[in-house]
Amino acid sequence: MRDSAEDRLGRLRSVRRPTRQSVVLPLVFASCLLVLTSALGATADGLRGFLLSLPFGLACFALLAIHAMRQRDLRIEVHDSGLVVHRGRARDVIVFEDVDELWFELERRYLPAGELALIRAVRLVEHGGAKHTVPLYVELGYEITRHIVRHCSLPLAADAEKALRAGETLTFGKVRLDAQGIILGQSRAAWKDLRLVRMQPSRIVFFRGQTVIPWRTVSVDKVPHPTVFMNLVRACAPRIEVDDPLASQME
Repeated sequence: MRDSAEDRLGRLRSVRRPTRQSVVLPLVFASCLLVLTSALGATADGLRGFLLSLPFGLACFALLAIHAMRQRDLRIEVHDSGLVVHRGRARDVIVFEDVDELWFELERRYLPAGELALIRAVRLVEHGGAKHTVPLYVELGYEITRHIVRHCSLPLAADAEKALRAGETLTFGKVRLDAQGIILGQSRAAWKDLRLVRMQPSRIVFFRGQTVIPWRTVSVDKVPHPTVFMNLVRACAPRIEVDDPLASQME
């Protein structure tokens, strides 16, 4: 008889809870939104405007407050061979050896210096199709990301490179790779024809024939096992340029 999921988790390494900012900031924002909508309503039409805008402000406040309180109840147990995600009374057990696909869920922020992409969650799909989401707004969330990637994606990297060299075609969502080139939808480019591949925050940009207008762009959150995909592109493309402040999180 096969051991239960709990028996296959292995040793408990740590327990991670939401950061203070992930709980406090939504509540502060909700309070400010309530005050602002009420003030704007009062300014526009006196007491009548205040009364009309108040329900909208209260509804927004309630939604954000409920979200913040749910975050407060989050707890992630990190084990040697899996994770347990607690959300209040709900308990989601994930064993790494059962995982078939790993996907990043990104949060894009635009700063004066350029775009910043944060990994806000990791979505895991089991061989049987069951899906799990691991939120990362917890203490040292990047360490959880590395732990998941190390167990779910890294073991696939060597076999993927061997398969590519042996002439196989590898599929990553809607993108396919082989030893000769890359295929996106109905378009194909030979590796030797790519002038530049630029690793940017949240995306990989491919240039064919020139380095001004991109040929195609692949979002990191649109391919499974993105770290494996990126390493294969690095191994095959003749010229790589890295422009990604999150590269250290994703290796």
